Amino acid sequence: MYPLYWEYLRQFEEGIPLDTTVFGLGRLLEHARSNVPYYADLIPGGPLSDPFKTLGKMPLLTKDVIRREFSRLQSADIASRNWYFNTSGGSTGTPVRLIQDSAYAASMTAVKLLFSHLAGRDVGEPEILLWGSQRDIIEHGRGTRAWIRSTLSNTTTVNAFRMTREAMVNLIEMLNRRPPNLLLAYAQAAYELAAFAEREGIAVRPQRAVMTSAGTLYPFMRETIERVFGCRVFNRYGSREVGDMACEIPQCEGLWVAPWGVHIEVLDEAGDPVPDGTEGELVVTLLTNYAMPLVRYRIGDRGVLAPAGTGWQGDAARVLQRVTGRTVDAFRLPDGTLIDGEYFTHLLYFRDWVSRFQFIQKGYASILVRVVRCADQPGDAERQIADGVRAVMGDGCRVDFEYCDRIEPAASGKYRYTISEVS
Repeated sequence: MYPLYWEYLRQFEEGIPLDTTVFGLGRLLEHARSNVPYYADLIPGGPLSDPFKTLGKMPLLTKDVIRREFSRLQSADIASRNWYFNTSGGSTGTPVRLIQDSAYAASMTAVKLLFSHLAGRDVGEPEILLWGSQRDIIEHGRGTRAWIRSTLSNTTTVNAFRMTREAMVNLIEMLNRRPPNLLLAYAQAAYELAAFAEREGIAVRPQRAVMTSAGTLYPFMRETIERVFGCRVFNRYGSREVGDMACEIPQCEGLWVAPWGVHIEVLDEAGDPVPDGTEGELVVTLLTNYAMPLVRYRIGDRGVLAPAGTGWQGDAARVLQRVTGRTVDAFRLPDGTLIDGEYFTHLLYFRDWVSRFQFIQKGYASILVRVVRCADQPGDAERQIADGVRAVMGDGCRVDFEYCDRIEPAASGKYRYTISEVS
């Protein structure tokens, strides 16, 4: 893990070879063709002179295919690999079980360490982890092994599931007493903490850096976090299935895609590539897990790739301009038009009587707005919100309101502002 991290860091500082991703993709496809039954007939024989061209002709890999072809997706040499089971977070639908190996784990961790280094936290320097995944909390926070791991890494773990008033006050006191080199947090948890401090008038000492992950970081969330914590927010993008893929770094605008770990495509509804700068579905090929290769995996997110050459290293850098959220976070019209979920967050985020909210598309012409109030609402608030919804969903759209004491996050700990139940 650490030797790989130092190698990635050296390449980053001296210049990442232009063929890093194409070389990794070629090796993976050759391995998959020779060792993985599912891919044997999908990858043509002979030299892979253009791995990207070969990749573009292959079918997309879905969770249903993984479940159905689980045994045929495993490498024939799996017995010689240090492998383990993992499952997706299941933020949408049913989690899927995967097999991963130690080579993937080492590369994933090295990329994670590199992202943290570029944000200002070197190995062993203080970090506070404000996290919502139960399995990660247990791994980092309980038992002798967890204590040793946290002590050696100098990481303090705080449960984002238990964001009570007392817990938030205690965390702010911890941040004020000794700002860590990095506050790594679920995007929603960091925003909730910042909004709480601002709402309660609690001063927060300027922090060094905040890194958000595990959920969409909307602009209003970033603005609040940066304003309250007095530092830059670095957004990181990853998943259980393929690890950390991209992160905002000081050297470029957008989220830099680490070239050793993944190759990302952006496709339209028909599965064809969209022009750079155009939003589409993100499809990921994991370059480092040979035990169960994931080739052209539909990860369930949408985003935009910046034009080639964007970034500080020219063609060596690929950058995501933004990740716009889960495919099920976009609302769909009867003609197939997609409405970005961010539109709906703008209808509510600036209203000071709203503590938390969620928009749910129940049908093509039916939207449920769930709201947790923290103050009395103006008399015309529902009409204004409904008008905003109908402006994009159509005049005949039904808009219902439900007022709650609390809106729970998903089992994965992620909080979704918009959910579409229309397939």
